[in-house]
Amino acid sequence: MLLLLIALTLTGATTLIAQPTSSASQGHVEEALTLEAGGSLIEGYVDWTKNELVVYGDATVPEHISNPVQRRLLGFRGAKAVAYRNLLEMIGEVQIDSETRVQNFIVTSDSIGVKVQGLVRGARIIAGSQVENEGLYRIALRLPLLGDFADAVLPEVARLTPDTYDIALPAPPEPMADSLDSSEDIMEEEAVVFIPRMPYTGILVDARGLDLQPSMSPRILSEEGRIIYGAATVDRDYATQYGIIGYDKDIDRALKSDRLGGEKANPFVVKATRTSGLYSGDAVLSEFDATRVLMADSDSDFLHECRVTFLLGAKPVSFESMFTDSTNTDTTLISEGEEFEFQGETAPGDEPQ
Repeated sequence: MLLLLIALTLTGATTLIAQPTSSASQGHVEEALTLEAGGSLIEGYVDWTKNELVVYGDATVPEHISNPVQRRLLGFRGAKAVAYRNLLEMIGEVQIDSETRVQNFIVTSDSIGVKVQGLVRGARIIAGSQVENEGLYRIALRLPLLGDFADAVLPEVARLTPDTYDIALPAPPEPMADSLDSSEDIMEEEAVVFIPRMPYTGILVDARGLDLQPSMSPRILSEEGRIIYGAATVDRDYATQYGIIGYDKDIDRALKSDRLGGEKANPFVVKATRTSGLYSGDAVLSEFDATRVLMADSDSDFLHECRVTFLLGAKPVSFESMFTDSTNTDTTLISEGEEFEFQGETAPGDEPQ
């Protein structure tokens, strides 16, 4: 019998090292995951935009096996075996909500553990991932985080219907102290309720610059702690099929995504004020904006269909902050062809009524 030396072993305690990263080519929201085990590393990442977990497996072949075809066959067979074992370890590190990982459910529920193990066996090799580099063979496995996996790990929660809230519009934000307009004029202007020409098709929460951490079951909260959106407000069938939240770093793609309505999308765009939760996975809105989200949903009922996307990434450059004093402008700060993004309180297509 030919002996196959496996490059990675999974003995000893494991330590998680996680660092959010981004795919420069696609702008996907990715979270790199690395497990340290017995002096070796298990590598993988969660692509939150595509809702899938990717894990790698590496293996070597004994030097006395000289036939190149046989070496390749045994090398990738070993890498595949290691990848499946690595996936079983790594899957426990997927974040469910702002406080819980998959591992917490596996430890406390034997039935969930059995389901997860069965799903791992159904993971598929990513086409073109087979790589050989100086005798080290590598394969990548892909496991979707939707469908059966989401159904297995998403907790059952009591249904909360946001329409039971009192959605009378609260007092608008206080006017800026240095505003040129009088406070009375501003308050009258802010009190205007905007009605879209077309019904809203979803919500885009701008959380850029807040270091919000992605998870499978995040929430949108108001400053007073009202649950505006989350597992308790959605249809579970939609949640398992499409995911409770979509994540993206490309605002143009997010605005026209299928989740928010495709080419005919008319999303309501709102800015998050901060994050919440032990894992910083929940987005918090001002009371004013939170109520406006509920008012928008009362006409279109898009929240229960999970038509919500979080926009992550670096805080956009503010044109106003860079040029508050035109006499002291440093033109070297502007790159040729650089574009500035202007944020408004209302989505495109709004008109006052």
